[in-house]
Amino acid sequence: MHGGVKFYRGAAKAARNYVETDCARYDDYYLAEGDGIAMRFVAEATAAGDVALEKQPGMNGETYEAWVAGIVVETGQPKGRLRKDANGLRFVEVTINGPKTWSLAAALHPEVSAALDAAQERAAEQIIEYLAKHATTRVGPRDRQVQVPVEQIEAAVIRHYTSRAGDPHRHLHLQINARVFAKGAWRGLHSVGIRDMIEPGCRRCGYTTCGTSTRRG
Repeated sequence: MHGGVKFYRGAAKAARNYVETDCARYDDYYLAEGDGIAMRFVAEATAAGDVALEKQPGMNGETYEAWVAGIVVETGQPKGRLRKDANGLRFVEVTINGPKTWSLAAALHPEVSAALDAAQERAAEQIIEYLAKHATTRVGPRDRQVQVPVEQIEAAVIRHYTSRAGDPHRHLHLQINARVFAKGAWRGLHSVGIRDMIEPGCRRCGYTTCGTSTRRG
């Protein structure tokens, strides 16, 4: 991973539309697990200071849209009080990729393809575990809030096999949901803290969307 972090603020439906229609050939561009368009992970911090990470069933378009909107996938209930305005943070995204030569090799050799896909997924899992250990949220009344560790975070992972130009370029879009669980309630992720965890490779743009690792496809 390199390049920075992207903050997605906007409609959940727009995020779904991007995932489903950004490329002319959806079936060539997106990995579908069953009828899913995104992998889903849930990470919980344990009392021993470790992280329990579970891969959940893949999300289809409707489920992904609800997930982005801050809805509990299993129950359909909102994750606490959700912001409805256009500036509400929905998720924080980073991209996991590597040199295009790896993708070219993977396109030619099945064993390289399997190894690269597995390595990128392991990298995503390691990032999720790290964030589950170190991410925070704010608790308390306005102007008297304190930072506390998160107890549970959720992530969506979307695998792309090509660039928007159609060239082989395998990469993962890792999205951390902005709603996290801590102190008995769903709360907002401290996004500035997530930004500050990223090494300063993109200070020229304030950790937004510069660089190959954060451009869309």
